[in-house]
Amino acid sequence: MSSYLYHEGKAHAHQIIRRTNDRSPWRMLQSFLVSAITLTAATVAFAADDAPTKRVTIDQSIDQATLHRYHFTDQGTRLIPAAWLDALVDESGKRVMDPEALRRLGFLFDDVKDDVRNPYGWPIGFTVSDPKTTGGIPIAGLSCAACHTGQVEYKGTAVRIEGGQSMIDLAGWAENILGAIAALARDPARIAQFRADAVKAGYPADRIDQDLEAVVEAIKSLGGGPSFYEIHTVAAGRGRYDAVQAIGNQVFGGDLGVPANSYPLDAPVNYPQLWDIWRLSWLQFNGFLPPNSTSRNIGEALGVRAQTHIVDRRTGELNPEPLRWQTSVQLDNIIWIENTLKNLKAPSWPADVLGPIDQAKAERGHELFVANCAHCHQIRELPSGLWDVIVVPLREVGTDPGQALHWAGRTYDASKLGLGKQANAHQLNVAINAIRRQLYVDYKTPADEQEPDVHFAAPCGYKARPLIGVWATPPFLHNGSVRTVFDLLSDTRPGRFRFGSREYDPVHLGYTEDDGPDSMVLETSIAGNHNTGHWWTDDTKRPGRIGRKLTDDEKYALIEYLKSANYDNYPRNKVAKEQALPCANDKNWPKRFSIRPAK
Repeated sequence: MSSYLYHEGKAHAHQIIRRTNDRSPWRMLQSFLVSAITLTAATVAFAADDAPTKRVTIDQSIDQATLHRYHFTDQGTRLIPAAWLDALVDESGKRVMDPEALRRLGFLFDDVKDDVRNPYGWPIGFTVSDPKTTGGIPIAGLSCAACHTGQVEYKGTAVRIEGGQSMIDLAGWAENILGAIAALARDPARIAQFRADAVKAGYPADRIDQDLEAVVEAIKSLGGGPSFYEIHTVAAGRGRYDAVQAIGNQVFGGDLGVPANSYPLDAPVNYPQLWDIWRLSWLQFNGFLPPNSTSRNIGEALGVRAQTHIVDRRTGELNPEPLRWQTSVQLDNIIWIENTLKNLKAPSWPADVLGPIDQAKAERGHELFVANCAHCHQIRELPSGLWDVIVVPLREVGTDPGQALHWAGRTYDASKLGLGKQANAHQLNVAINAIRRQLYVDYKTPADEQEPDVHFAAPCGYKARPLIGVWATPPFLHNGSVRTVFDLLSDTRPGRFRFGSREYDPVHLGYTEDDGPDSMVLETSIAGNHNTGHWWTDDTKRPGRIGRKLTDDEKYALIEYLKSANYDNYPRNKVAKEQALPCANDKNWPKRFSIRPAK
């Protein structure tokens, strides 16, 4: 089944919510999953890729035991009791956490299947809380590893990319959970079987009846109640998500108890690669976040539903301090994750799997890269050791403006935080700073280990980070709207393409176009999916023109260099200070910005 990545689904969500206001425990659980777990109106059931016959690992300077720990470390997300999640089945009676079903949604598995860190044998990125921190009941959650562990496959061999872009369909997984709960609520026999299976999966038999309603109520409250929901009007599919807007929705909508603050998720972006992020002067695709690692990770944990206590769920009023800023975020764990990932190196080209690099072409490509690309993408080393990344103005780069525009232009009623009824997304720093300071108190963090308050920016552009290891991060542009590097370097690009496979194209650098019956079509004429900008063309009037038209030989030379780019041969320059962010001090720029739509 193919699907265009667009659907107007808000009215459908309202209908579901209205039907689920029954106060029985199972109706409340259904209501929670409608409200607190992201809905998608264009979910596609992907067929599992042909299983690779073998997998190879690239040395990225972190040993396998440490990576295994990273894959399953709890950062504080609180979704649903782990035994309940393991016991859920879909309408056909198949477990929603069945490995084959999860592989169809793009999830990857660790080599170590069942141990204390992963007791249910779930995929990479699923976590189980220490029951001592969650009232004696282990709670399932998600960690950054789910979205930031990648894999490319070629002729039966898989190459794991640690810290790379995952190809998971996160919204599709949430839809499967919702469907399982809906089926459960309609069938008393299913409820009885579920209770038995949940106990078998580890839920205490002497607690399941008495805890059921209380636990469901606690889970439901994480999403801000049954009127809070998120809906994809531009579906993300595999490998993409409108993550920044989801964080804004969760904090300003769910955590504040103001459902009207929830915006559609309509500017999906790739899951970015993690190597070298600790070196960068600005983070997130639009460069709004300075390199404050704890604040970045707190925001990420909030977006995937760490528990907060900003308001009283019954009254909607602010809770007193310190309860107001206490959360389920696991500070020691996110600091360990951050320190671990500082050692992560970009993956080197696996020539034994994907073929040798043409060294003569790579040398020519290096010259072309220095002449045409290094102005934006070189390593600009600051005296502090950070790499100053250039944030290229939207009018210059010409790529889809959705993510940057929404971050700078959408407003929220944050009166409860003293920010008024027209707060901007970048004022999230008020909540994140308060939560981080409270975490330092709760964890008794020494003053010399505490990071300062973070201040978010709202620039009108996207950052141009160094491209070491970029071969392992298809598809391209911030929203994944260009399938291969070859297409990115061309003056024309496909207006739509199918994706879903991890089969790699080592000639053009990207995933192959999966044309099977379960692939998904990305339609680039839709706002949020535009593939415009970053053009190499002789048309000097085309918006987003970067440089002249390249010949095919030049494109292939650049491709060979990008295969070979490493920390020793990559262009770098020492600079005295950071470049200014475009429009950072212009609060009115979103109102004045427009861009020519894709044809």
